[in-house]
Amino acid sequence: MQSATFERAGLAFRLQRRFHASREKVFRAWTEPEVLTKWWCPDGWTPAEIEVDLRPGGTYRFGMRRAGSGETVYVHGSFLEIRVPEMLAYTWRWENAFPQMPQTRVTVEFAAEGAGTLMTLKHEDLPEIPVCLQHRSGWLTAFDRIDKIL
Repeated sequence: MQSATFERAGLAFRLQRRFHASREKVFRAWTEPEVLTKWWCPDGWTPAEIEVDLRPGGTYRFGMRRAGSGETVYVHGSFLEIRVPEMLAYTWRWENAFPQMPQTRVTVEFAAEGAGTLMTLKHEDLPEIPVCLQHRSGWLTAFDRIDKIL
C-alpha cells in the first residue's frame, strides 16, 4: 500500500510504503553501500560510487551515470539525525542535475508492523511544484526497486 500527502510550507510531500521485511533490513537498505547499489539508480542509470559515513554530521554521496553518457550525477548531503533502525534525517543536494534547486531535507522513518515495516518518507524544502512532483515520482519508483531486493 502507498499513500501520499502534499504539504505547503516549503514545499514538502510525505510518502508511505509497507514492506514485508523487518525494519532492520529496510534500514540497512538505506544505509549500506552494497545494498544501495542494488536499488538506488533508476532504469537506464548505473551506480558510479556510493559513499556513506553513517553518523550524525557524517556525509553521504551517491553517484550515478546514465547508460551511454560520461557525466555522473550526484546526490550528497549530511546526516542530521540517526536512530538505528527507526529513523534517518539528512540534507539533500544535487550535483550536475537540478542546478537551481536549493538544499532540501529528507526524513525516513521505519516503524515495525508485525513481521513487516511501514516506511514513511518526508522530503521538505522543495522550491516548486514541478520539482516536487519529479522527486515524488523518483521516490515511488525507488520504493518499487527496494521492494524487489527485500
